[in-house]
Amino acid sequence: MVDRASRILFTAMASAMVLMAVGCAKPKVSVQVSRNQIQQGEDVKVTWASQDAKAVTLNGEKVDKTGSKVFTPNQTTDFTAVAKRGDKEARDSKTVNVSSRSARPSIQISADKDAIQRGQSTTLRWSSTNSDRVSITDLGNVPPSGSRSVSPGQSTTYTATATGPGGAESASTRITITEDDAGPSRPLRVNPATGVDIIFKQWVQPVFFDYDKADLLPESKDRLRRAAGWLTQGPNRSIVFRIEGNCDPRGTEEYNLGLGERRAQAAKEFLASLGVDSSRMMTVSYGKEHAIGADEGAPSMTPSWAHDRRDDFIYVSGGAAPSN
Repeated sequence: MVDRASRILFTAMASAMVLMAVGCAKPKVSVQVSRNQIQQGEDVKVTWASQDAKAVTLNGEKVDKTGSKVFTPNQTTDFTAVAKRGDKEARDSKTVNVSSRSARPSIQISADKDAIQRGQSTTLRWSSTNSDRVSITDLGNVPPSGSRSVSPGQSTTYTATATGPGGAESASTRITITEDDAGPSRPLRVNPATGVDIIFKQWVQPVFFDYDKADLLPESKDRLRRAAGWLTQGPNRSIVFRIEGNCDPRGTEEYNLGLGERRAQAAKEFLASLGVDSSRMMTVSYGKEHAIGADEGAPSMTPSWAHDRRDDFIYVSGGAAPSN
């Protein structure tokens, strides 16, 4: 009986010592951050874990013993976790450095006159903020703010782009070219030599485009190759002509003016690649101004919208009249 009582007492004392040892264990805690360097407005994830803790706080706020939380600090911040058990505590801390976010650039551009006659000039004016570099279509790199006189040979959209640490922004202005003594809808054709304009129409014929596209179709390229072969022969090399881009009536006026310009430019660039001097070709966009087509449900005698999606080629001057 004595031995049994001794064993029971020994077991009780051992258990008490274990409980005392556990109760006296110092807690542990660790903190991790997903990134230690961010810009203002960016997020960081803070994760913590503890052992032998009765309570855990993160930057003074009571939290679970293990967990994570997403923060968006506006300035450099220390994230400190404290684990407590009785009068014992442990702490760990990580610092997230926050740098100021660069301001996004802004850009404005305008023209003193947005419609001029061919050969005249107007002044572009622009200003920007928070930019390291500013570039403008056809002008290249320019000062952050300034003005420049321009005399475009065709209707042109000038796009200014400001680039800085905070990103990039763009703005545009369009200058439309008109012709001297032009009628209300089409520039006056300049004194064609007798018969040359008729032959020109036979060799340089309209080309057509898919809906909302400015890419040359295979059959359009074939027509332009035939035209280039004639335009680069003998006296035909002096012929000057105009390429007029047109669109069907769908879409806004501004959008269609841009689309018509891209269509005219596509034909010009293709002809230039075939040896037709660019100085002989002028381009103009009429957008949907000359659209006369209708949709597929209209009577067959009415041109379709596909008829409106085209480039016209207009003889201006040069060449030699055919001999009688």
